[in-house]
Amino acid sequence: MKTGKKLKPIIIGCLVCVIGYLMVISYIQSTSFPKYIQISPGQKLNLPIHYPLSFHQKKTDHFRSGTIGHYDLQLKLLGAIPIKTFHVVVKKPLLVVPGGQSVGVLYSSRGVVVVGLVSLKNQEAKECSPARDAGLKPGDIILELDGKPVNVVEEVEEAIKKYQESQAKIVLTIKRNELVMHLPIRPVLAENPTGFSKKKYMLGILIEDPAAGVGTLSFYDPLSGRFAGLGHRISDFAGKKEIPFQNGEIVVANITGLKMGTPGRPGEKIGLFNINTSPIGKINKNTQFGIYGTLYPHFNHSQDQTTPVAYLSEIKKGAAEIYTVIQGTKVEKFEIEIIKVYPQDRPRDKGLIIKVTDKRLLNLTGGIIQGMSGSPIIQNGKLVGAVTHVFVNDPTKGYGVLAEWMVQEMSRKTKKMSKAS
Repeated sequence: MKTGKKLKPIIIGCLVCVIGYLMVISYIQSTSFPKYIQISPGQKLNLPIHYPLSFHQKKTDHFRSGTIGHYDLQLKLLGAIPIKTFHVVVKKPLLVVPGGQSVGVLYSSRGVVVVGLVSLKNQEAKECSPARDAGLKPGDIILELDGKPVNVVEEVEEAIKKYQESQAKIVLTIKRNELVMHLPIRPVLAENPTGFSKKKYMLGILIEDPAAGVGTLSFYDPLSGRFAGLGHRISDFAGKKEIPFQNGEIVVANITGLKMGTPGRPGEKIGLFNINTSPIGKINKNTQFGIYGTLYPHFNHSQDQTTPVAYLSEIKKGAAEIYTVIQGTKVEKFEIEIIKVYPQDRPRDKGLIIKVTDKRLLNLTGGIIQGMSGSPIIQNGKLVGAVTHVFVNDPTKGYGVLAEWMVQEMSRKTKKMSKAS
């Protein structure tokens, strides 16, 4: 009996320790501490760690936040029980120039884009498809027609109208990815699939001008000339998700109007750009973190002012700004609030939730609207991310991608232009 009484407090004590340990583990998991942390030289490692938890270094490490290097820090319970190991990297942040300029995104700087193939009925009422038979595919860019450059849909239509039965086949010069091909094709006299006009010569293709839409330049590296924009993938062209986005270009866009966003109905910037004006940069990649490429030398760098890119560990909930254009080509600053920061130790496209608090912007746009994608987010003098998506049911709120991941994507070598999905 005496032995049982002596063991009882010990058992209770052990249970308390086990429960406490499990509670600590649960706390660590619920707060989602990242295993991999990057900080700037001199930055304090601020994590919500309190007694009975504490950080401990391995004997071989001499962690100094001011010294560039890699360090392993171990989180322990009561200074003895290991809970989790953190890999800390101290490195200088990249200095970039924040953007905010509205840009027109071109699928191609010249030619027209094939967005679909259609079957036709010839004079014998038989179905045929000259374009498909010639080898055309959605996404092909028609550069020339019988040796004459074409840059707008109307030029192709006019050339086909002039075709006569006695003529030989027309030769289309097309670009598919990086390959230029010459495809002979014979138009057929057929009924218009729309049913709104008499029979005419057609190729059986749906074509569009190469403008993919308006977005925002996020930032660029003044040393290499590399840029990032949009913050998310261009997922389709002319509403066609199966069309891969090829190596396009960007041009300066002029914002001429705004469509206010309301719950359930996203707003948008109304932008104009001339596809015949000089592009300011070439797009090399289309990824889940935005479009990336290289600015052309003539792009004006005269007022470059660099800003450090913030690491995730430096981003806090609270006041911030976005840079964007709401009229003409002038970049303006608007107040927002970062209301959530997602802990991440690997690239993800949703790292922040932001809320527009600027009264002027709310009055003009209702919050975040289409065309703001890519607008840089600045907090405490550092680039923390870029706007990506709006909350459809609450246009005052939206998502942002971390600038840290965008820089990583920008630095990654281009293997192949990503396919839209």
